[in-house]
Amino acid sequence: MIKILHILATPRGEGTPNLVLDWLNTGLHHQEVFALDHYPPDLTPQLSSAAQWYGASDQGLLKGWKSFLRLMRAVTAVCSERQPDVVICWVHGLSPWICLGAWRSGVRRILVHAGNPPTRSFRHDWLTRYANWPLWLLKAKVVCCSRYVCQTLQKVPFVPEKLFHVVYNCSRAEKVQQRAMVARAGRVSSDDRVAIMVATLERHKDHATLLHAVPEIVRRVPSFKLLLAGDGSLRQPLELMAREMGKDAVCFLGSRQDVPELLGSSDLFVFSTTDQEGLGSVLLEAMAAGLPIVASDVPACREVLKNGLLGELVPPSDPQAMADKIVEMLNDKGRTESLMSLYDIELAGYAPPKMIKEYLALVALESTSHG
Repeated sequence: MIKILHILATPRGEGTPNLVLDWLNTGLHHQEVFALDHYPPDLTPQLSSAAQWYGASDQGLLKGWKSFLRLMRAVTAVCSERQPDVVICWVHGLSPWICLGAWRSGVRRILVHAGNPPTRSFRHDWLTRYANWPLWLLKAKVVCCSRYVCQTLQKVPFVPEKLFHVVYNCSRAEKVQQRAMVARAGRVSSDDRVAIMVATLERHKDHATLLHAVPEIVRRVPSFKLLLAGDGSLRQPLELMAREMGKDAVCFLGSRQDVPELLGSSDLFVFSTTDQEGLGSVLLEAMAAGLPIVASDVPACREVLKNGLLGELVPPSDPQAMADKIVEMLNDKGRTESLMSLYDIELAGYAPPKMIKEYLALVALESTSHG
């Protein structure tokens, strides 16, 4: 049995920790988790229950460059104690120090997850080189969650193209589908038309455009309600923005563990984001829940939604276009039925065991053959 050590930034209830939880819940291999910071502890109970071993630091390892050496030593200590066959670093920005720490303990199979494209500028290109050249020297491999992320990284000058590989993030589609169906069956009859967006409240998303679209949507669909599931550093200014528009149609739900049920209780999934989006795995969960989708026309969403085949794409940062398409989709009740067979075919390619197999194949620990 292969021994895998996942290294996370925190157990916060957002995309990457949930992705690791999907790995753990397969029951495949011997999987352990080390979080560089114990706070916020949103997913600590789930991660510690599903992993064969779980550890989290309270030593302030994420406090900037002054903590880099302590971070490296902490990773070395954990790897020396746990003796994994492979380390998977889920923190691309800090990966040089994490990977060096693993290397110092004797680990030679190291994978780094890249979940978002790099920002492109003279300064940011230097930061990208700083983050990735040490990985090349340590013979680590960077695994990009989409072709868009991979191609964007490969375009940065003087970064080795062969460092980067593509393995799509997985989706817990079957579980989401089951839980969403139960919630939908128990939904209380109401005139409310409910749209939901599930995303961290950070700058690489674009909640602002969606909020600015709400007054126009409510004018045309008075029973419209918008649920925003997720938390982050922008929650306070976004809540203020919603209040200033004088609309009580928006509900901030914070970090939630009942996302499948929320999806099953909604009529439409909306994903307003930026070109800093890496994949948008939550789009897959929306498909599993059987919801029609309206998303920003950015590379990651185009990739997942097959250039609009699986969902409606609208110009980014355009509240009017967003409002028009949301109203159109809320009034098109037959759209979901026509998409369900396409959803099922697409989701089959995102199963968690497939992602695990393809990751391990990159370090020659498992064959990519299926059967």
